[in-house]
Amino acid sequence: MKRKFLAVLMAVSVLMMGSMTALAASPTVATTEAPVSTQKALTAVEPTMTPKAYLNNTSVSYGFSVSEVSATTVKAAAVAVQNAILNNVAAIAQKLGNTTLSQAAGDSGKQVKASILTLVEVKTSGATKDASGNYVVTVNVANVVQGDTVVILHYTGSSWETIAPRGVANGSVTFASASLSPIAVVKLDVTGVSQSPKTGASVPVAGVILVISVVGMTVSGKKYLAQKS
Repeated sequence: MKRKFLAVLMAVSVLMMGSMTALAASPTVATTEAPVSTQKALTAVEPTMTPKAYLNNTSVSYGFSVSEVSATTVKAAAVAVQNAILNNVAAIAQKLGNTTLSQAAGDSGKQVKASILTLVEVKTSGATKDASGNYVVTVNVANVVQGDTVVILHYTGSSWETIAPRGVANGSVTFASASLSPIAVVKLDVTGVSQSPKTGASVPVAGVILVISVVGMTVSGKKYLAQKS
């Protein structure tokens, strides 16, 4: 009797496990890594927005839908932007075919800034894959114009991958991916590094002599006027 009961219990367990839908693992916040040794450019990740703000700022092409990510996913994506994109600007430049980024990577006078324009869960709602086995998605998002340097950051369920977009237009970015959700649209900007005066720098000798001369003339003038009076 006991054996029959155990057999039935095991059968029910197998059926329940088979009927359960597999859930994709959520990203965790990784540790920020150091850039490659050959990189000279400074880098920075711009402040992120809230999950709701990203959702309200985003829509997608027909056949797809978007939903809000978690706050942890936003934090994880920010670290992934640094590790997967900014820590090897030259590699990203090669993937995008971008000479400006390539030159900036080895220039200590340049800074590469990354902004997450949107970060949402993208799901299919009727769309099918193309002949290459990819979903082709157009993400409509503000603050992007044709000619901007954009990278797609996609969480595969175990790691973050970078994708070169197929097209960047005013207000939209199109990309292809074998799987979806979550997706981040990351914009890269190259700027010059401002050169601030060094603390403790000595004042030029000529300037010191000029100041002393002016002070001396002022004192002498006061003494002369005092004697005349």
